[in-house]
Amino acid sequence: MSLEGSMRNYLESVGLREICLKMESHGFNQISDILSMDDEDLAVAIPDEESKMKFKTVLHQDVRLVKIWLDSLGLGQYYDQFQASGLKSLARCSGLSLRSLDSVVFNLPGHKKRVFREGLAYLKLMLDSFLSAQSLLGYGTVVAEGAWEEHEQLRGGKFGKFLCLTADIFARDPQETRNNPNEGAAAVPHRRVKFMVDSGSDMVTLHYDIIKELQLPVKGCAKQEVPGGQTRELPLYSACLGIGRKMLNIQIVPDSVSTVGTPVLWEFRHRIDGEKHVWLAKAGEFDIKP
Repeated sequence: MSLEGSMRNYLESVGLREICLKMESHGFNQISDILSMDDEDLAVAIPDEESKMKFKTVLHQDVRLVKIWLDSLGLGQYYDQFQASGLKSLARCSGLSLRSLDSVVFNLPGHKKRVFREGLAYLKLMLDSFLSAQSLLGYGTVVAEGAWEEHEQLRGGKFGKFLCLTADIFARDPQETRNNPNEGAAAVPHRRVKFMVDSGSDMVTLHYDIIKELQLPVKGCAKQEVPGGQTRELPLYSACLGIGRKMLNIQIVPDSVSTVGTPVLWEFRHRIDGEKHVWLAKAGEFDIKP
């Protein structure tokens, strides 16, 4: 599909054919129009909440949109370098810092600053797209709350504030102990961990020391992309993640920073503003029944 093609072709390619007519009827005919849309546009063009969330997920993750974004800045020549540096989605680009751009060799310093400015602007646009004047009523039960915080595993918090969530990691599902009356949940090895939220990642990572402390079992191996387009194999561990009342059996990759990516994010609904990140149960989950 050409990056200069129609919005219809693009939406069909990502499985959102049902919203084509609505988008076109509101004048969003070209793929590049995606970058000009705000939450008000989405509310009118995509009234269905499920389709809207899927569209936002595509907006965050589709590698092709990085090329559109760079072209809109007049800097499309840097696309290959962005890809080689691991900046493969708008979600990754939206959180750029000047230091994180050091892996991209810019011909002129003004180009680097232009990307930096627009990266921050797009971050604000994405965050605003999760907000509305509506209350949380009807969006599900609040399961947990995160916040914008410094993460000590990122060089002692020197990189500024990120969306973070504190949750519990168990060596195995503590609910399984219900079959053994002599063993309670507290007996299962566990640790309270501050995670950085990484919507541009498709994995969950945990600091090496915590994996060793909990003696997590190895379940296989995972391939991870690294700068330069290379891949490396890492051990894949199994564990149970407790976020509020919700327990998730997950697979973990070791890293120097503990993060939660899309495998966890997709299990919840989310509300984000300038102070906090509210994790909501999906519709019908944890509802109080009469």
